[in-house]
Formats: sequence, C-alpha cells, structure tokens
Amino acid sequence: MNTLKLTTLGILLAALGGYAGTALAGNGIEGTFDMTTEAMGVKVRSTTVELTPEFIREGDSKLAIATWEHKDGYVTARDKNGGTLLHARIEDGGDTLIQEIEGIGTATFTRID
Repeated sequence: MNTLKLTTLGILLAALGGYAGTALAGNGIEGTFDMTTEAMGVKVRSTTVELTPEFIREGDSKLAIATWEHKDGYVTARDKNGGTLLHARIEDGGDTLIQEIEGIGTATFTRID
C-alpha cells in the first residue's frame, strides 16, 4: 500500500517542469499535509506528506530539498540540480497548497498539524 501512495506522490512530483523563481532562504512551507488528488472530477485522498526545510517525506521515503523559493503567491521546492520537486499556490496563509499538474489534474495539500 505504501508503494501505491509513493507512486501517486512520485507521479505528481515528476510531472512538474522547471518553474522560474527567485531563491529566498527560509520561505518554505513546513508541516504535515493530507494530499488529495482530483482528476476528471474525481477526488481521492492520496497520502500524508511532511514538508520541512530539508525534505519532502511520504512514509519512509524522502526527497531532499536544496532550496525553497517563494514568489508571487507560490512556493517551490528544488533539488540540488535545480529540478522542481513541488510547485504550489499558497492559500489560507499556507494551510492549503494547490498544485496544478498539466495532463493529470490538481493536488491539494491541506495542513493537518
């Protein structure tokens, strides 16, 4: 079951392309979030994701974050090679993150802590 959850998160994060932004230290969104995906009008709670300054964690899996960028109401986490790991619109003061993924749908991250 964890493999299915990780696969969902992996697909969503892998679908992101390079987004431009300005690196600003300390502008990451921290906390634990329920991630819900919506595709073709169907919403499914996918997994729980933890965001920290150093990594994105889903279950036992972690993706290392080199930088967080915060610009124009969006937050972006990048790996050491500059690849985008997460790019989401910030809503409700950071309690909700909305990630539009072309060709897949929407991922909504809702803070649970």
